[in-house]
Amino acid sequence: MQQTLWVLMNPDNNHWNEEFARQELTRLAGKWGVQFLETGETRDSGAGQERKFVLEGDEEDVYNLVAELDEALY
Repeated sequence: MQQTLWVLMNPDNNHWNEEFARQELTRLAGKWGVQFLETGETRDSGAGQERKFVLEGDEEDVYNLVAELDEALY
């Protein structure tokens, strides 16, 4: 399965930074066996700067990664 994901890398409230967000994404990708690729696309979500990633792996593993990333960052 392939899925795109926008990740808030630099929130306006400074609760985390880009380095922490990348570390969490890398850690969870390893845990769930999911590959990810940064697309280079960015957007301002109103809460900070987001980056677009493409996730690839088993559907359940991708779902679990996204759920855990949401808990870790949001």
